Order: sequence, then structure tokens, then C-alpha cells
Amino acid sequence: MTNIDQAPVNARALAAEIEPRAIASWPAREAVRRDDWLLRFTNGFTHRGNSVATLQFRGRNLDSAIDEVEREYRKRALSPMFQVASLVAPPDLECVLVARDYEVVTPTFVLAATPTAMRPRLPATADVAIDREPCTEFVALVVEGSRSEGDGAERIEILSRIAAERVCLTAFADGRAVACGAATLVEGHVGINLMRTALGHRRKGHALRILSAIARWAEQKGAARTYLGVEIANAPALALYRRAGFALAYSYRYYRKT
Repeated sequence: MTNIDQAPVNARALAAEIEPRAIASWPAREAVRRDDWLLRFTNGFTHRGNSVATLQFRGRNLDSAIDEVEREYRKRALSPMFQVASLVAPPDLECVLVARDYEVVTPTFVLAATPTAMRPRLPATADVAIDREPCTEFVALVVEGSRSEGDGAERIEILSRIAAERVCLTAFADGRAVACGAATLVEGHVGINLMRTALGHRRKGHALRILSAIARWAEQKGAARTYLGVEIANAPALALYRRAGFALAYSYRYYRKT
């Protein structure tokens, strides 16, 4: 595996392996297939839950397919948005979207690691609660660390719909909840979402305790890989995950039309 600053030569293969599992790990309220694209609709906040997954395409006319996507999103009062990963179909989709006045938003790295490689790099998992359902403190941390109250509420709503095996982790310090994260197991891969640390408690190693507990859980489940998404502009998070042993697998970005 390469480091975070260098794209691996097998990025397309990694995207083909991870993205279908990531889709299952973050289920939208409504999903519709069109020409083998997956149109996802929720409340308009999280990009993955409100965009088109474009791993495959079997349509005959790309412009007509995009027209239909736009109608479906407008019908639900949502901005049309496409998720374009290192693996995208058809290959010229990005050029067509740009020509149609779509704008790039939140370029994101997908980072991956093996649980066994993570464990020696991480602290002990003391004072980390692991539950199937999010506790009150977990919910409060997610809402506090989201872009808005509505954004946080949508993320908790999506979490509640995950059918796969999952856990919600909350780290405590001096009796107070200070960090959280969620992990979902799909076909031997553990996706990590909702990593949050309370204001005033950041850069104190609490997120590393969450990752350590996730690595231990992933090992117990026999998972081959853990993965997560982080915005390219989020330098502190990239440094944190590098320290935890993650490396760049592939990237994706969203194209949105307002």
C-alpha cells in the first residue's frame, strides 16, 4: 500500500472493490437504478446519500441519461449531483458534466488499512463504549461536529438504516463523551464513518482510541481491510489517519448542478 500523498497504480481496482461496500454501508432513504447508475435520495445534506453512484453505465445516450437524473432530483427538490470515483462509467462522464455547468465539490480521498497494521500504531482502547445503537452522547457528538443540525440528523437517520453488522463507538475522558465513530462490516471490509471529536478535546488522542477499538473489532470479525473517506482539504484528519496507518486507495469527487 502506498502513502497518502501518492496514488496507487491499482486505484481503479481498489475503487471497484471498496465502493460497492461503501454504498451498502451508507444507505440513502430512497435508491433508484437507471442505466445501472444508482440514484440516491435522502434529505439533501450528505453528498453520498444524495448523489448518483456511477460505477457502471449501460445506457445508450449519456445526455439523455443525465437529463433523466436531473428530472428525478429536481422532482424531489434536490440538486442533481454525481459521485465520480477513480472508477467511473462511462469514462467521459466528467467532461460531459463540466460542459453542462456542473461544479466540483468536496474532492475526497478514500484511505485504507489492514486492522493488523493499525493495531501497533494505536493506543489502548480504554474507556471506549461499543454499542449496536448510538447512545445519546454519540448522537450529540455527531450533531455538534456536522455542518448543521439538519446535516447531523440526516447522518444519524442513515446510520439507523444500515442493515449490515455495525457498531457505534464513544470515547470518554473524565466521565465525558469526547469522541465517536461508527464501523460497518460488509463482505470482509469495515467502513468507518461519523468520526467526531468534541471541541476543546481535539488533538489529544481521543480519535486514535476510537480507531484502535475499531481495528480490534475488525480483527475479531476477520475483516481484511478498513477504509474511510476524508476530504482532501482536511489536513489535520489526513495527518491523523496517516499516523493510524492508513494509505491512499483512490479518490472521488462530486459534481453538482445548482
